[in-house]
Amino acid sequence: MSDDRLVPSPVFVLSTIRSGSTLLRCLLGSHPDVHAPHELHLGGLTVAVDDEFTDLSVRTLGLSQQDLEHLLWDRLLHRQLTQAGKSVLVEKSPGNVFIWRRIVNCWPSARYIILRRHPVAIADSIRRAGDAADLAEAAITVDKFASALDEAAADVPTSISVTYEQLTADPEATCKALCEHLGIPWEPTMLDYGRHDHGPFVYGIGDWSPQIASGQIQAATPPPPNVEIPPLLRSWCEKWGYTA
Repeated sequence: MSDDRLVPSPVFVLSTIRSGSTLLRCLLGSHPDVHAPHELHLGGLTVAVDDEFTDLSVRTLGLSQQDLEHLLWDRLLHRQLTQAGKSVLVEKSPGNVFIWRRIVNCWPSARYIILRRHPVAIADSIRRAGDAADLAEAAITVDKFASALDEAAADVPTSISVTYEQLTADPEATCKALCEHLGIPWEPTMLDYGRHDHGPFVYGIGDWSPQIASGQIQAATPPPPNVEIPPLLRSWCEKWGYTA
């Protein structure tokens, strides 16, 4: 089925939550060739085969329920890309790290951007967003996402890795590398993402903070100083090359 995709090579940002993926999508979506919608949460889009005759019909076509879901996913991406009138689609739902095998199966020619951030900064952002009581609780979420992210990063084809810190400290160099990876020309105006319409910044489909809504690239928020770092975060700091 993968040879009949309407969007043969979409781009997927693979990251944990609270890693700067909304900033990344806004910068990429400000490129004249790129459409980067809000989080589409493809894993939650399912198809029901409700009775035995429908099941027989679908199987006679040589399709499984998963095949039908993949057709739905591809059609949704094609609709978004066609409406935007652009040539490259970027999808950045953090939940994609848990369905990366299905994404590879659905789009064998997909391309990937691996996005990481200081694990303690991620956990602190989760805490400040009200999704965890403290760093220890947030660390459990970070560990879950980071484990899936590293597993995906080791196996997905055609990927490039960047960090949130690189993106905010040197957005021009980072975006130039991303453009080269995606086979599109560098466009300086993509750094001024506030001049473009990126849809609503609301909880559930991306970052909703005043920082992202400002339309300006701001320095990465560092990890909180003088905190007791949970062991789960310390191990990820070491794996990802950050000083715990």
